Amino acid sequence: MGFWKQHRLPGLPEAVIRSPKARGYRTTSKRKGFLHGSTLYLLLGDKGALPKNRQYFTASPLEPKEHEIIYRFLQQKLSDPAFRLIAGHLNYLIIRGGYAEQAVIFNVDLMNGPLVRKMKLLSGHLQKLPVAVTAAFVYLDPSQSDYYLETKRPAETLHFKKLFGPDQLGATYGDCRYQFHPTSFSQINESMVETMLMRAKELLAPTPDQSLLDLYCGYGLFSHYLAPAYRQVLAVDGEGPSIRAAEANSRLNKHRGGQTKFLAHRITVGYLEKTLPPPAPNEVMLLDPPRQGTLPGVIASLARRKPKKVLHIFCGVDQIPPSLKEWQANGYQARRIAPLDMFPGSANLEILVLLEPKV
Repeated sequence: MGFWKQHRLPGLPEAVIRSPKARGYRTTSKRKGFLHGSTLYLLLGDKGALPKNRQYFTASPLEPKEHEIIYRFLQQKLSDPAFRLIAGHLNYLIIRGGYAEQAVIFNVDLMNGPLVRKMKLLSGHLQKLPVAVTAAFVYLDPSQSDYYLETKRPAETLHFKKLFGPDQLGATYGDCRYQFHPTSFSQINESMVETMLMRAKELLAPTPDQSLLDLYCGYGLFSHYLAPAYRQVLAVDGEGPSIRAAEANSRLNKHRGGQTKFLAHRITVGYLEKTLPPPAPNEVMLLDPPRQGTLPGVIASLARRKPKKVLHIFCGVDQIPPSLKEWQANGYQARRIAPLDMFPGSANLEILVLLEPKV
């Protein structure tokens, strides 16, 4: 509420919906690897934060206990001379998946035969842990980027290799099933996803005569969940594993009905104005852009399609003031503001904003 008043934003936020899990909810976690002498440190911070008290791993109360077990096991194994080759080339260790099973991603600055053989040997030990590690992968990032899966996530198999397990991660929300690539974006708080989906449906209030344009659709989380309530769904996201997973997930959700079509393209003004099909009758929109928000001019271009309503989802509050001002300048106003406590233990919220044309 203070943020809303400080920025003089329109409307009044509704009560925050709390997360079922206040701790232990993060289904994606990472640790930066530092080989210091003969010991691997797995830390949340940078190398300057190397502890002097022989704490080789930094635990977090926001992550499931299973993550801590996996990290502590790998810290010990990778400090062993037999696996120090991996430790010397490790950028990050990443754990992804759900509450029932996890996948491990080794982000390394080199990928060659000896290193992969060592990681496959280590994977055999991973599969014997008392927690369910169902897959492991290696991701090549020679730039040693601070971003743990790199800004451009791997589209080519050359940069991403499976060590064992399924090629895809999986999730089920209600009767909707999903599979997605281990590098695709997914919500980190699995306990809140169904709540978010139901909230989105309640705000949009779909009718069978409406068509949905789902932008930044990822692997089709909203598209497939909402499809049975609309005449048709057209969904767009950039080229890569996520949009391919969205198309494949259509087969997993045939039993639910609904017409979905997925298009692979970066969402720019040029694409929206020149390539995207014209608005379908009674078009409504959902957009869930990345944290940095939409590209310049995209909101104005979307407003020119004259959607009946728009659900703009913000995963960070920084983009809310400029985005709402742009929607207002283009004839739309906020009707409802629904915050979700998607990130307990942090100052951030997931905020769903329903916009409609000004009367």
